[in-house]
Amino acid sequence: MIVREAPKIEFLKSLGVRDVALMVVIAVVSLRWIPRAARAGWPATSLWCLAAICFFLPLAAVAVELSARYPEQGGTYVWAREAFGPRHAFFCGWCLWLNEVFYFPSYLLFALANLLALGGASTAGLAKNRLFCTVIVLGLLWGLTALNVLGLQVTKWFQNLGTLGIWVPVGLLFAAVAMVMARSGATAAPHLAEMFPQSGSLGSLGLWSSMCFAFSGMEIAGMVGQEIRNPRRTIPVGLGLGGAAIVLVYLGGSAAILTVTPAAQIAERTGISDAIQAATHSAQLAGMVSALIAVAAIATTSSWIAGSARLPYAAAAEGRLPMILARVHPRFRTPHAALITQAAVASGALVVSMFLNVENQSTTVEEAYDVLVNLTILIYFIPYLYMFLVPLRLKAPAGDAGLPVIPFGWTGRVAASMLGTLTTAVSIVLLFIPPPGTRSVWNFESNLILQSGLIFAAGVLMDRFRNRSDSR
Repeated sequence: MIVREAPKIEFLKSLGVRDVALMVVIAVVSLRWIPRAARAGWPATSLWCLAAICFFLPLAAVAVELSARYPEQGGTYVWAREAFGPRHAFFCGWCLWLNEVFYFPSYLLFALANLLALGGASTAGLAKNRLFCTVIVLGLLWGLTALNVLGLQVTKWFQNLGTLGIWVPVGLLFAAVAMVMARSGATAAPHLAEMFPQSGSLGSLGLWSSMCFAFSGMEIAGMVGQEIRNPRRTIPVGLGLGGAAIVLVYLGGSAAILTVTPAAQIAERTGISDAIQAATHSAQLAGMVSALIAVAAIATTSSWIAGSARLPYAAAAEGRLPMILARVHPRFRTPHAALITQAAVASGALVVSMFLNVENQSTTVEEAYDVLVNLTILIYFIPYLYMFLVPLRLKAPAGDAGLPVIPFGWTGRVAASMLGTLTTAVSIVLLFIPPPGTRSVWNFESNLILQSGLIFAAGVLMDRFRNRSDSR
């Protein structure tokens, strides 16, 4: 049998420093992490800084070297394959895909809460109604899936519009709180001691995992490395500029909310619009912000629904997953089987998170949201453990190769890898600490263990399927 090599594709190199920086900021920044971190109170400011030092810096250092060293498309999947082999790369890809089935319903719950905020007190109760939220989120999920079956030409306008829902609310939040600071001066600022975690704040420390996760996505430059001009210079500078902007948005945003809203009164899913209303006393302005945030969340979910479905489609086309996932719609030429499959799994995750009870106390909508968020982070962080260990597995590029490397030689490689690995591992452990306000610890823990266990077990079964396919 003659084996033909796939033709080498030359991608158009169109991305410069500004493009990489903006791409990283847009890919990484998510408004929902701002009020989630603010639930920790003013210690969120120091926890954001700790997350930047312990997670963002080693992530940027590792991503810069690996993105330049392996500029082909694929990012984390390619790096794991080069360092650990195809089996571990497959498991990385599996986790990168399946974390999305928890991401979709959690982000749509966030969007729904902001939509309901438009109705004020008359619709506030619906945001806490489990059945209502489940039905509406399922409708949104399957509606977006149907639109993506029709093709990106139908959804691209919606995704472009969603960008406004990120930057306009952030700008208005900063402006509104600046007005409060100008009026009240130093009385609105916290004391230095308030910015650090106090004894008895274990639940708040559990939110630190979300802060680390908020910086994830910096490695996106490695997924489009072949489309970047002079990647050896462009990637480090672009990541540095983008990272600085991300830290400013997250740290400043959480501080802004806390300036006008006590931590105990923050409603996580509507925290930004609530803070703007508290600062400006304008329900109309807060309503506009809620609408923009909802549009951005729905548009972002639509983008990820489209992108994530390409992972199982590509794996199935190569014989790594069941061939049914490689089916393409005969008219719209989209991977409809993969889109429908991931929507079905995401629907199951939402229903289980909402209604799984192991004791007499029911799970609230907010607790189900926390479960879905933590499962997203838990599954997504597994590939990060691989990524941070790659520099220890592979030798550093030769000095004359002209590639950017992790600073400070072997010591720097060990420090970046171990700090990133330790931070990721600690973050995974902290995910099992119930956030403040959780009523049923057993429901929370059971959801995390059961659903993550099913994902990992399914990954093992799929790996066996892949090995049988390879042996034929």
